[in-house]
Amino acid sequence: MIRAEPLVVALNLVQAEDDLVARRDYTRHMQIVAFLASDVPVALHAGELWLGLVPPPDLTFHIRQAIEIGGARRIGHGVSFPLEHDAQSLLAEMRRWQITVEINLTSNDKILGVRGKDHPLPAYLAAGVPVVLSTDDPGVSRINLANEYFRAARDYGLDYRALKAIARNALIRAFLDDAQRRSGLERFDQSSAEFERSMAGTRSRQENLAALIRAALVPAL
Repeated sequence: MIRAEPLVVALNLVQAEDDLVARRDYTRHMQIVAFLASDVPVALHAGELWLGLVPPPDLTFHIRQAIEIGGARRIGHGVSFPLEHDAQSLLAEMRRWQITVEINLTSNDKILGVRGKDHPLPAYLAAGVPVVLSTDDPGVSRINLANEYFRAARDYGLDYRALKAIARNALIRAFLDDAQRRSGLERFDQSSAEFERSMAGTRSRQENLAALIRAALVPAL
């Protein structure tokens, strides 16, 4: 379907990682994905696990194998990253290959009990790994995407510049062709500029100057 239909853009394999079959055959499943999708984009749920949910050995390799064997260019959740074997080299690999992580703050809190300092979002950002924000199951959690941006700002102190970069990543890292990506980014940048101009018009010259100084002092993501 991906090869034949332009509206189908990628393979995204999703299942409960703590299921017996998923745990027992995880490596084999990654090999199957690699065989079937060797020439198409792949996104995989990986690392939607935490302490107490599965035996400790199952926390140590899912994200790495999703990338290195399954060929995933996007990782859904990636919560158990700190428990992976040689997590720092995995981070470096994800930064080098620009593997995008779909962050689901509310879902990870409600399903896994992972929140605050336990969540790897700050580590991904600090390492330069591209991230996007996702709702995961908005119908179950009774949330929308705006809620996740609010939560990222409230819980992790992300400012407008950081949130804007994350939103822009949603287009940069999407499985779009070059023309679609350029068009989307042009619309995003235009809308952002219009919003920023409208906000600047509501503040004093001194407040605008202070905002510019803060922006210049904070490195871009």
